[in-house]
Amino acid sequence: MSCKCNLKDEKIENPKILNPDIEGDASEVIEEEIYENIEVYSEATLPEDAILVGESPILNEETIFPSILGKHMTPKNKYAYINVITGKVQFVYEDKNNIIYTVTPDHPLVIEPERYHHVILMGPVTLTLKFYKVPELQDNKSLDETAIRPGEFFLDKD
Repeated sequence: MSCKCNLKDEKIENPKILNPDIEGDASEVIEEEIYENIEVYSEATLPEDAILVGESPILNEETIFPSILGKHMTPKNKYAYINVITGKVQFVYEDKNNIIYTVTPDHPLVIEPERYHHVILMGPVTLTLKFYKVPELQDNKSLDETAIRPGEFFLDKD
């Protein structure tokens, strides 16, 4: 099936020409819509020998520690696990701030030890944080002693 278009025969009187400086460029709108609809989920998993050593109570947008929303690290030599119960948050590693992970009830996130990161609230949310030790990390001497580590408050005291 072929289709023929006879635009030569039609003449448009006074076509409207948009000024991109005033009305904007449609490509910008398209890019923004595409960017907003893409959600990236982490594929990271906990090591098999990870041992639970602490857990936060259920936190929400009002009770979450402000330091979790800023640049920080997990407790020393510990993995963390964000479990979103309702809503969603975004997660960013500071050393790869061009990748923004979305964390939802269906897509929890494992946080690697000794990497600066921060969490971004996306609205009302409830979540918990779990912390795990891994035996081979216990002798890690390359710790940043100056790092803020709000998760330390949730570790079991042995």
